Amino acid sequence: MKAVVLTKPRKLELLNIPEPVLKDENHVLIKVRACGICGSDLRYWNGENPWALHTLGKHVDNPPNMVMGHEFAGEVVKVNSPKYEHLLGQRVGVQSYRVCGSCSFCKSGRENLCRDMIHIGHAQGWGAMDYYPGAYAEYCLGWADLLHPIPENLSFAEAALSDILCVAVHVVGRTSLYEGANVLCIGGGPAGLSIAQVAQVRGAKNIIISEPAPLARKVIDAYPDFTIIDPTVDDVTQVVEANIHGVGITAIFDSVGKAETIELGLPLLAESGTYVNLAVHNEPLQINAMTLGSERSFTTSSNAFYRDLTEAFELLNKGVLDVKPWITHRFPLEDYQKAFDLLLQDPKAAYKVVFEPWN
Repeated sequence: MKAVVLTKPRKLELLNIPEPVLKDENHVLIKVRACGICGSDLRYWNGENPWALHTLGKHVDNPPNMVMGHEFAGEVVKVNSPKYEHLLGQRVGVQSYRVCGSCSFCKSGRENLCRDMIHIGHAQGWGAMDYYPGAYAEYCLGWADLLHPIPENLSFAEAALSDILCVAVHVVGRTSLYEGANVLCIGGGPAGLSIAQVAQVRGAKNIIISEPAPLARKVIDAYPDFTIIDPTVDDVTQVVEANIHGVGITAIFDSVGKAETIELGLPLLAESGTYVNLAVHNEPLQINAMTLGSERSFTTSSNAFYRDLTEAFELLNKGVLDVKPWITHRFPLEDYQKAFDLLLQDPKAAYKVVFEPWN
């Protein structure tokens, strides 16, 4: 089968590799109809390991020959047990990770931190392999008990983006939002925009998104309830304060995670508010402890609970969340270099890129 393989840092190749082998009873084979390029994929491409940074708190080198891609949806074309034959032909979104279920994290309801997690789209948990499974491919593994049927009116490309929506559900769950709360998203890419939508569902009233890229701001324009700031032109603090009327920001979601964004954002946080850093980098931070007084919190977010993805699909299937404006580009696997080039430009020349291997 055709697959886009990260053979080493900053080196992608379109290769013919063996079709995934179904070994476990719950293994199924998914014909990949759509797979999004995630922001974390750009970090894997660059030699980082965002999963390890967020989950283990340290860098772990990536092995060669990773088939990236974890935001995907498709059709079940093969099962490994008669008990799952009813799934054949179903349109599904796929949960891209599986936890061990027996460690202290899993047993205490913190399965998102499981150290023995198996993850599609990078090498975590698989042991040594010739090629690590991912969905930048014609076919990909899935688990029969971790599939989410999708309705006919939902496209495969939209369903593929459920992965980042489930992360948003988890991220927003790291805070204590209340009806009418003020929210600031630093970074208006797909992560920030998905968080803004979930926060709105949870009752947030004033939602402000700071985003410098013109294309991203144009996409965010499709959501008229959100206030958009261009930090290259606007004074972010002044605009935020003009919108929150002295109440402060209940939750700040930072998908940039740099010292300058944290230094800017923390003073805007309201009493008992929460600052969530989504982009953990291997670099020191200096934080004035005074900015964390009055029970303010600074935290991170790692992966998601199983129930977060279930909620994301429920909201997506009902049409409560809308991701259609995100998808600015669709490519076959053969155009992988063009797809990555668009996303590696500064500013990005694409918002959300989706591979469609069979179109």
